[in-house]
Amino acid sequence: MAELQKDKMTRTDFLALGVTGTIMGAIITVPAAAFLLEPVIDIGILGQTNVDEGWQEVGPVAEVMIEEPSVFIVEFPIDQIYGEQRVQEANPEDPRSTERFTLRNAVWLSWKAPIERQGRQGNQGNTIGTPEKPEFLNNKSEGFTPEEIRQVEEGINVLNNSCAHLGCPVRWITNVDGEGEFLCPCHGGIYDINGNWYGGPPPRGMYRYTQYEVRENGRLYVKHGFDIEEGIPGISETEPYVV
Repeated sequence: MAELQKDKMTRTDFLALGVTGTIMGAIITVPAAAFLLEPVIDIGILGQTNVDEGWQEVGPVAEVMIEEPSVFIVEFPIDQIYGEQRVQEANPEDPRSTERFTLRNAVWLSWKAPIERQGRQGNQGNTIGTPEKPEFLNNKSEGFTPEEIRQVEEGINVLNNSCAHLGCPVRWITNVDGEGEFLCPCHGGIYDINGNWYGGPPPRGMYRYTQYEVRENGRLYVKHGFDIEEGIPGISETEPYVV
């Protein structure tokens, strides 16, 4: 019985087969990879955000105390870049529902305290005076004039509660000397009432909302955005851990 003979595969045939397989694999893989990486590109490269960029109400500025900051909870609506809109509705079973998922942030408001002596990094921070609250707020909580709005906007600190070290939520406490300060309970970061660095491991002061406004109704509004300092990415150029 004659033995069957197989055609020998040449080196050229082998390489051609490998190239063909690589091309076919790329055709199949690239669309899937692009689909998975699209959100990363949108956020990391194009700078898009999940958080609604509109104005959100914080609260009435007349309620902000003098000797210590006041905290308000703000619900920022989010539109998840990683998912489809139809699966992000808070109540998808009800087509009439307008509810949305939100990102909850604690916003600290305080009146700016004058800096009496500038401190140095690694020292004891700034020496500050008594916070200054506009006098007209003692008997007026709404119906602000343009000049009164300007006074409030120039004299108020609008701070995020995320510690600039590793993102733990800061708290306002009174220290052993009877002075108040923001303290991070995780690693001991300390900030003064203006949100400036005072001591501990944070590389900078507290994050400030860069877009805020006071309206005639006496309430303060913010957009979700912070003062990110230029520097070395991942070291000095950091962002709050709130998104």
